Amino acid sequence: MLRLLRNGLLTLLLVALGGAGVGWWALKASLPRPTGHALLPGLSAPVNIAYDAWQRPYVTTDTLADAIAAEGWLHASHRLWQMELYRRAGKGRMAELLGSELIATDEQLWRFGVPQLARRLQDNASPTLVTLVDAYLKGVNAAIADLAAPPPEFLLLRHSPGAWTRDDVFAVGALMAFQSSNNAGKELLRLALHAAAGPERAALFQEDLSELPGYPLVLPGEPGIEAQQAASVAPGDWRAALAAMDAIDPLRQPLMPRLAFGSNGWVVAPEKSASGHALFAFDSHDSLGLPTLFYEVHLFYAGSRRLSGWSAPGLPGVINGFNESIAWGFTNIGDSQDLYLETAVAGRPGVFMDGDTAYAARISSITLPVQGAPEHSFEITHTRNGPLIHQDPPLALRWTVQDIGELGLDGLLAFNLATDWDSFNAALDLHAGPVLNATYADRDGNIGFRTAGLLPQRARGEGLLPLAGLPEHRWPGLVPAEAMPRSLNPAEGYIAAANARVSAPGSFPLVSADNAAPYRIARLQSILGAERLFSVADMQALQMDWYDGQAARVLPTMLAALEDREDLADARRLLSDWLQSPIASADSGAALLFQAWYLELAEALFHPVLGDELYRRLLAENYLVNFALDTLLLTDRHATWWPAPRATVLATSLAITVQRLQTSLGPMPAWRLDARQQVGLEHELSKAVKELAPLLAVAPRPWGGSPAAVGRANYSYRKPFKVVHGATVRTVGEMAATPAFRAVIPGGQSGHFLSPHYSDQFEAWLAGELLPIAAPGNGARMTLLAPQEDQDALD
Repeated sequence: MLRLLRNGLLTLLLVALGGAGVGWWALKASLPRPTGHALLPGLSAPVNIAYDAWQRPYVTTDTLADAIAAEGWLHASHRLWQMELYRRAGKGRMAELLGSELIATDEQLWRFGVPQLARRLQDNASPTLVTLVDAYLKGVNAAIADLAAPPPEFLLLRHSPGAWTRDDVFAVGALMAFQSSNNAGKELLRLALHAAAGPERAALFQEDLSELPGYPLVLPGEPGIEAQQAASVAPGDWRAALAAMDAIDPLRQPLMPRLAFGSNGWVVAPEKSASGHALFAFDSHDSLGLPTLFYEVHLFYAGSRRLSGWSAPGLPGVINGFNESIAWGFTNIGDSQDLYLETAVAGRPGVFMDGDTAYAARISSITLPVQGAPEHSFEITHTRNGPLIHQDPPLALRWTVQDIGELGLDGLLAFNLATDWDSFNAALDLHAGPVLNATYADRDGNIGFRTAGLLPQRARGEGLLPLAGLPEHRWPGLVPAEAMPRSLNPAEGYIAAANARVSAPGSFPLVSADNAAPYRIARLQSILGAERLFSVADMQALQMDWYDGQAARVLPTMLAALEDREDLADARRLLSDWLQSPIASADSGAALLFQAWYLELAEALFHPVLGDELYRRLLAENYLVNFALDTLLLTDRHATWWPAPRATVLATSLAITVQRLQTSLGPMPAWRLDARQQVGLEHELSKAVKELAPLLAVAPRPWGGSPAAVGRANYSYRKPFKVVHGATVRTVGEMAATPAFRAVIPGGQSGHFLSPHYSDQFEAWLAGELLPIAAPGNGARMTLLAPQEDQDALD
């Protein structure tokens, strides 16, 4: 399939650059029409769509159902390929389109239960939700019928986009829940680290420094009773299990679509606002790429009602956004998955031990279509702890959505339509997954915070390591909705969330012990806690704040060990001067030196013990590296990881770093962070076929920032300084009587590479600019009409 993609896409490249002939006509014909009218069955009245200069649509109609139908039409018109990948991943049918290379991906999606979750979400949908989903589908299918030619990706694969049905929408919802909940991979990595380094050394990778004085929490409080620790894990070779996870990781399988959320979010109360209105700021941190993750949409309906925000193509409504009364943003948090090490009975396939009792597991069979190859069949083994995601050694997955009960996607549209704190909380009570933190503000001046989604009550441990599959290790239940952490109008006058630990260790409920490093939340609390008033401009500037809180915390300790090293005096001086204000600006040589030294130190400490493969996997999990390495730097614990005296290791790693930077960039005064650090936007297909980057991708640009900054420039430590994770939307709002917002996304509204709106917001995004959200005056306009027979019936 990759050969077919390469040949087809290279032909597409020649056609696009040649600009003539039938192929060029097909490409141009696949662009959606920006003006005129189109037919959409089922509308109760005409729908008007006005586009602004960045092709952001402002929809005006009489009813919510018609507005949702228009949203479906817009999604399919501008993001149909993205939607196709989402629905296929959610249904575990990627190989049907993309061939045998995606069989492993489909298998893992089924083993994790994504298609099964989609089925449950659909079964649990209320009649109201089904009605709106059906309206959305009418819009999607009308847009597909209106296309003169399918988008380029379909052309090259010789595939016609099929009609959308209800199960497709719920598949996208299941994929979103999965990709934002997939913390089982970290448990598996820790298991492999235990096997490689031994339990005593590997305990370093369970640290989070939350016991240190002044550790920043989303909701301050005193520590509670520590969780009962997990039993020792079994040794073994877990490389095959880790490798199997690669098939569902978008960073390792380029054709796996991106639908996971991260984020910063904060709200400021009226008493700390220069305008006297509550302020709302949100920037969703996710994988960067094209098409960009979110599609911005503004729906005006029923006279005075409004729904605006950033939607996931394939789902009705918006994920983060605002209406005429409230604003909300979700940061991803929450450990809703655990792994169990099962004991198989030798010589008895499918039989496992449950304590002292042997039992036969349930076996289900799955058959999948494969493009250009015979069907593929496999079996899933379901133990009492969950389905096996790996057979040998047997490893079972427990995920809270396996106990979804009557919950489904009703919460999504319910919080879209909420008008105050009480109705917003009632809506979040209906939300199953992923687990998330919501920041909230309304035009009455209230600010709030709430954790939502299904969380487990754990009998043992904190969900950091797999447990033996014993009865006493099973979850006794789920955390009830009324026990979820929340806060309304705190005395501090602000609330901030940044994927950080929600509450103190031992407090109930445990949202997650697997959190982001504390530097972003610490910086937000430092700024917002100041005795001053804040403006919209202040909120916008804070979203691009490149203060490196990690450097401020660990660099003094690193430098203190080098006081007698005259050969490193220039490097010490550069870093010491920078520490007065450690901003990771694009022109900062010190910021580059710190980040490169930090990674060289990780290499010196971890690589010799873990070996090539496991060390590379560790580097893909930045937060694990942060907590482990920062624990070694800031405490005396786990001293056996230092292969020589601390000062010697620090000095040697700095000397190596200086030498490498001098070799690649010249003398120290010439060093700049942006000489190494870049950010670009890649399409899934240009990641798979690099020759297509000139056509489908936005070339990398020099950039500043750091993984630890609020204005996040995040790269995988495995590929330093290649920024692949950042703000997929930035928005700031003032919650006046009529909420006023500005926003930007890193790419553009269109998913079509020939559209002028494919990446037209990238320059503004790089510069930290926000584009005003206001109904356009003279932009392109589109009218959606019911077919004549529908109009006759209405008359």
